[in-house]
Amino acid sequence: MAIPLATTGTATFDQIAIVTGVVGLLYVALAVLLWRERTGRVTLVGRFADTIGRLDGVPRWAALTPYLHAVSLLACAFGVWWDIAVHIDKGRDTGPFGTPAHYPIFFGILGVIVSGVLPIALARKPLPARTIKLTKGWRIPCSAALITVCGTFALVGFPLDDVWHRLFGEDVTLWGPTHLLMIGGVVFSIFARLLAIAEVEQLMGPNKRRLFQELVSVGALLIAWDLFSTEFNYGVPQFPLILQPLLIVFGAAMAFTILRARRGPGTTFAALAVYLLIRGGIAWAVAEPLGEIVGHFPLLIVEAVLVELVALALGNKSRFRLGLVSGVLIGTAGVVAEYAWSHVWMPIPWPSSMLPAAIGYGVIVGAGAGLVGAWLATRYAEVAGEERAIGIKYIRAVAVRRTHQLGAVGLVAVVATVFFCVPRTADAGVSGVVSLERVATGAEPTAYVTITMSPPDAAAHVDRARWFEALAWQGGGLVFHPMKKVADGTYRSADPLPMYGKWKSMIRLHQAPRDLVASWVYAPEDLAIGKPAIQVSNGQTVEFVNEQQTLRREERTDVPRWMWNAGYALLAVVGLLEVIGIAWLVGRGARGGRMRAAHLAAGERERETA
Repeated sequence: MAIPLATTGTATFDQIAIVTGVVGLLYVALAVLLWRERTGRVTLVGRFADTIGRLDGVPRWAALTPYLHAVSLLACAFGVWWDIAVHIDKGRDTGPFGTPAHYPIFFGILGVIVSGVLPIALARKPLPARTIKLTKGWRIPCSAALITVCGTFALVGFPLDDVWHRLFGEDVTLWGPTHLLMIGGVVFSIFARLLAIAEVEQLMGPNKRRLFQELVSVGALLIAWDLFSTEFNYGVPQFPLILQPLLIVFGAAMAFTILRARRGPGTTFAALAVYLLIRGGIAWAVAEPLGEIVGHFPLLIVEAVLVELVALALGNKSRFRLGLVSGVLIGTAGVVAEYAWSHVWMPIPWPSSMLPAAIGYGVIVGAGAGLVGAWLATRYAEVAGEERAIGIKYIRAVAVRRTHQLGAVGLVAVVATVFFCVPRTADAGVSGVVSLERVATGAEPTAYVTITMSPPDAAAHVDRARWFEALAWQGGGLVFHPMKKVADGTYRSADPLPMYGKWKSMIRLHQAPRDLVASWVYAPEDLAIGKPAIQVSNGQTVEFVNEQQTLRREERTDVPRWMWNAGYALLAVVGLLEVIGIAWLVGRGARGGRMRAAHLAAGERERETA
């Protein structure tokens, strides 16, 4: 069966040539660096790494990556938030590089790859106890392999995104498979960066500089994890609202546990400060100098306080107990705190009717994320050779196996809960009669929108809606106004909606738990995708339809369902491979740390006996 390819939002030949050329030149340069370094020739990169390594007190292979990786992460994060704001404000791209926001993403991903290849090229003793053998005499740190793999998966998302647009039309949701592939690869590379810090600590011991790098890395993990919630933070989510608190709980419980389970009092506040400073700076930069919409974000202050209080009360000797208790508290008190914050600054305040479900699911996700964070903290501690992590009870196979089981249980609990909440439905069976109260006329008309819901019991459903709002976007900004009740079954937009130009105006209704429907008010003619203009008239009856038909107008509806399923299945496979890669490489590094610790302990006992 032949599926005609879409052309909107896809790459032109010149764009493909530029991207291919840039990536090709980079890989040639990296290949030359690898060849010269492995054949013992002097390179400028090697000299620079030697200099930085002497100044920082680290092996040459670990000298450059921390700085390049941090800059690359910052570029990717800034580019993604800028790009999403452009899409919301102005609509679809003319191609992969149709907006300047794609450039920092692209070059940031390339930077992540380079930050993994550099330690591979510069690998020379001293090396961690457990490495990966490439050839005879060429071993590389586990962290270098993991960063490279994550960056490669992210880079592959760029050409696959163009293929996806050609097959399915432009995907204007953040959670499209290729978008998640790019974002996930960059986010997962942070776990590799934490592994690299532990590997260096194994060789050189702890110091304040490495602690600072760890604090920054955990802060970066909080920032990067917030990318998954961006649609909620901008006010145009395309998935059930219950997912926003769950994503917040997941990221906070995991990240803060990773840090506080290993480090001393107050460290979670330091990571929180990194998160707030950089995340706030990006939101300001996108909104002010660039003139796009403001990207809101959770505070995470209460979550950090909760983890510190648990560590103060219980200590962090038992990392899994710390993670479990902290996660449960974040899933309850943390959710309540973010509920209050949503009514202060979030574009979509969480309704009180959602709190019981948010807390119920939040406890499961928080507990699971805490166990995952504790597993990672334990493995990083073993890699680093931390003194209290190398006692005999921590080296016993049965004890190690038990920690693996706890981490796996936590991950399954989190993934299962999140995926249970992801599916959307569109079974509201709601319609309404629209009346328009004109405010501005002429070339740029606007109007208040009033709708009388049908059937008679539709008002009861609306009253317990997760959101019920009038929304206009992609016409040069974002406008959303709650629908206010003016009579039984009748609701009016709090402010007028634009109904001209490129604006797409609609009424959105999200009924608990997962029905997401919408009705058109205005949409322009779009010849590129063969869609006619839509203009609701005064007194017209409108049907609420699947929200995807309004928010994702560019998507094709003539593609077989199996192709959609195959695309998401491929994403699931790639995501699983990345998780397995993290678990295997972090676990491999930890085994090396345990063996090295046992060897050192045996040598110490022999010296004491002698």
